[in-house]
Amino acid sequence: MKKAVLRFGIYSSLCELLSFVLCWLILTSGHFSISAQGNLGWAAILCPLIFVYFGMRYYRDAINGGTITFLGALKVGLLIITMPSLFYALIETIYVEWIDPKFYENIGLRELDQFRHTLSPAQFAAKVNELKQQLALDNNPIYNFATITVFIAACGAIISLLSAVILRRGTKLETTTAALQN
Repeated sequence: MKKAVLRFGIYSSLCELLSFVLCWLILTSGHFSISAQGNLGWAAILCPLIFVYFGMRYYRDAINGGTITFLGALKVGLLIITMPSLFYALIETIYVEWIDPKFYENIGLRELDQFRHTLSPAQFAAKVNELKQQLALDNNPIYNFATITVFIAACGAIISLLSAVILRRGTKLETTTAALQN
């Protein structure tokens, strides 16, 4: 199991790095709306998590003799997801601390600009206070690292659950018995 977890955890981590860099290059070279930037960011985070599925399938087929239980698949998936979760959180924290320290502030200013036209003055003032509180949290590197790790781990856990349902197979005897009963 260790071999599969390390291999696919490293693949997913490297893919997270590549997608982060590509996303950064794309966003700095063009003028995109906040929603387009958000969608690209989601894709950069979630696409590399496909290696969770492939790692679980590899473990089932190449290491475990073609069978895996739901809990066994879930365990492999959750172990794989720890590496890209921590790795991406580290990349993100380095980025917002040293490369672009005004990252969250710039996003907040763009959001406020949009809210200025859609909210009443009282709602806008409340939104400004809410943004200031969130910005204070986001600028804390420990908070930033922890929230990104938990966020990606949660997304990976969902992918692991879905993959475990898709990939689970009992022993060959159970599979043959079930096929004969149908």
